[in-house]
Amino acid sequence: MLLFLYPYIQFFLMTLADYTITLSKDEWQPLDTSYFKHSTTGEQAPQETFVKLKYDDQYLYVDFECKQNPFWKENTYTVHNTELYNQEVFEVFIAEGTETPSRYLELEINPNNVLWIGKIHNPTKGQGGGNSAEMIGYEQSGIKHSIKTNDDSWSGSLQIPLALVGPQQTNNYRINFYRIVSLKSHKKSNWVCNPKECNFLCWSPTMSGKTPAFHRPEYFGKMLLK
Repeated sequence: MLLFLYPYIQFFLMTLADYTITLSKDEWQPLDTSYFKHSTTGEQAPQETFVKLKYDDQYLYVDFECKQNPFWKENTYTVHNTELYNQEVFEVFIAEGTETPSRYLELEINPNNVLWIGKIHNPTKGQGGGNSAEMIGYEQSGIKHSIKTNDDSWSGSLQIPLALVGPQQTNNYRINFYRIVSLKSHKKSNWVCNPKECNFLCWSPTMSGKTPAFHRPEYFGKMLLK
């Protein structure tokens, strides 16, 4: 009986979690967890992911560190706005307001210090597909970024113009953070992550079931700028 109820208990516990972060101007604030969760089930992943944020009048600053990531050297994408999501990335999805957004900014960065930047149109809000992306040119984005690497980890800094997210008519945002991490070495340069060989992780898990899915904005957390 308990095994039958386990998925429902997991979902109930996930809905009780408070995926909210409040930022005071010019003060770093870490996320309240160092372990992201599997996008499919909401279970805690074994890899540590540290994230801290702050903001000022112009930018949202995101510093992150991806631990237990021994295969970062095998990432082969080196050109901005190419398919970074096929391999290992750290991602930020963000939209202004408190409601579940159908439009939001998606920003990805990989261990090679390469960016993917797009405005997402998600009319079904993750319930029926039909997503599209309006790509934003790297030079026009105004994003500042850097990457550092270690033996089994990589870390980075993002400086995201708030004007890129929206017209700044509110201090409330919906936001989520993601990480794709490879669990094995790949011999071919054009390798692509799949659920058997990679973990698809979220700060606020998207509870997508059998298949990993990040574009489920109803599960975005909340961010308040004080």
